[in-house]
Amino acid sequence: MGVPEVPIWALTHLTHASLQRTAERCQTDLLHIKGPATRLSLRDGRHDSSDADVLVRPAHLDRFLDALVTDGWALFTGFDEGSPFGHAANFEHPSWTYADVHRQVPGPRVTPEEAFERLWRDHETADIGHRPCPVLSVTGQVVVQTLHTARSHGTERAEAWDLSAPELRAQAWTLARELGADAAFAAGVGDLDAHRNAPDHALWEYWSQPEQDRLDEWSARYRSATTAAERREVIRQALHVNRTHLRIRLGHEPSRQELLREQYARLTLGIRSMTRHLRRGRSDS
Repeated sequence: MGVPEVPIWALTHLTHASLQRTAERCQTDLLHIKGPATRLSLRDGRHDSSDADVLVRPAHLDRFLDALVTDGWALFTGFDEGSPFGHAANFEHPSWTYADVHRQVPGPRVTPEEAFERLWRDHETADIGHRPCPVLSVTGQVVVQTLHTARSHGTERAEAWDLSAPELRAQAWTLARELGADAAFAAGVGDLDAHRNAPDHALWEYWSQPEQDRLDEWSARYRSATTAAERREVIRQALHVNRTHLRIRLGHEPSRQELLREQYARLTLGIRSMTRHLRRGRSDS
């Protein structure tokens, strides 16, 4: 008789418990977010997550990552490769589901340290995988879930917001403002037009609308950058080939020739996209 397969929902719960055990061993402050760390009252029905998301206190990040490797985890995609926000690294383990280790939450304009401290201040505890795990307050859960919706290109509904009573909505808005996430939160609840003067309005306008081409994304990121260093970094990333994404797509470690071919394709696509934008601009004028 074969060994029965563990349901994905159960494996995700156990992964959260395993990550919490690692955090306690290396004395790391960890907040479990999304998935089973979300109250059922903020969900329309059952949601079976396929990975475990945790937010780490920035000052504890390095030692937590070292502890993960000691406990058998291996890096799958790094912080600078996983998403345009560079907010999370993805780890894999032979026994558990994938783990998304967040060093920040996309949306807040305060520093990652300030954002974590504010979310940690009123955190709660929930049993996940039969282990007590620190989770966001219910207000924090509404905010983080809504910020996640804001970057879904309009494909996801702000479920937690929709299910919140007026008092909880008011508290969520207050927390979003404290985090400097006004525009991002507004994008998640469909009220971004009221924040046209926000410095990151262009960024959240892009992420909350149906997906456009990459030039729209890079343009939005550049316009939302507030310093020369941030603008230089946007340009660097726009020209840089994401080696990890290429490896996943190819199914093997890319060769130098494949990297050069991808770089050429990236530049060609950028030129074509810019040409389309220029033509569209002339036709609109």
